[in-house]
Amino acid sequence: MPIDDAMPVRLDVTGTDLGEAATFIADLYGADLHVGPVSNPFSFRYAAMGDSTMSLHTSQFAGHVHGDLPPSDAVIVQWLQSGSSRLDTGGTVLEMEPGVPVPLLPDRTFSFAMDDYEQRLVHLSREVVERVATEQGADLSAGLRFDHTAAPSEQSVRTWHNTVSLISHTLRDGTPGRLLHAEMARLAAASLLEMYPQQRPVRRDPEGTALSIHVRAAVEYVNDHARMPITTSSLARHLDVSLRALQEAFQRDLQTTPNAYIRQVRLDRVRQELLVSDPTAVTVREVAAAWGFAHLGRFAQQYAAEFGETPRTTLDRTAD
Repeated sequence: MPIDDAMPVRLDVTGTDLGEAATFIADLYGADLHVGPVSNPFSFRYAAMGDSTMSLHTSQFAGHVHGDLPPSDAVIVQWLQSGSSRLDTGGTVLEMEPGVPVPLLPDRTFSFAMDDYEQRLVHLSREVVERVATEQGADLSAGLRFDHTAAPSEQSVRTWHNTVSLISHTLRDGTPGRLLHAEMARLAAASLLEMYPQQRPVRRDPEGTALSIHVRAAVEYVNDHARMPITTSSLARHLDVSLRALQEAFQRDLQTTPNAYIRQVRLDRVRQELLVSDPTAVTVREVAAAWGFAHLGRFAQQYAAEFGETPRTTLDRTAD
């Protein structure tokens, strides 16, 4: 969302009525919400400040609450201050640890169960996070992906909390200008990506190999446009060289053919996507087809020969 179109966010709601609390949270997030035993006396609070590109939130609830949250346009990062929380992020079940931020994928429904909790959240525009990730050289061909099985480093978590503290003080001191707010949103996105970095494209460019100018240009083009319908002929036309000259150059520099190189890059990208995909949400056939492999049997043979396991084994690993 362009910063000029950002909508302000300012909330501070407190109460002691369980029904009102459940309705407020359900309406705020469009959630399917259920509440259970609560502390006596019951209390809740929800506060937020910022705008639709970035906002900081505090949520407190005395009692048990569970449910499902639908996909959102925002990347939501949350962490516990106290209490307990269990998240199912789409195949990965997490017992949240106090102080450790967990980002939620914007394009998936996720389930949660929380008890007597206080938590902090940062809502970041998906566009802002994707822009910063792209500037860092991330491969977003499969969308944003956060590996919840990889614990962020202590240093990156400290940096995140310091960043959020700085942003919070700035927002509390007054309404920052649009430019400053946009820069703070980018800072938060960069801090998030420090904790949970996105995958970079695998580049089949051997270190130390002396490549001719045409082969290097071809390698860069294939790595940057692997999803496109590239062939040896179209690659030669793009580089303005003859088909024979391109084939001879690949054989001389990389001991392979342009077609084999294109296939290899696409196999790498398929593996990257399978490693971070939810096996209950996607199939090997779908991922393979997205990268141009129409014949599933032949693809599976090529994949197993390259990586020593079937593509289904790779996909199922994410559910372990």
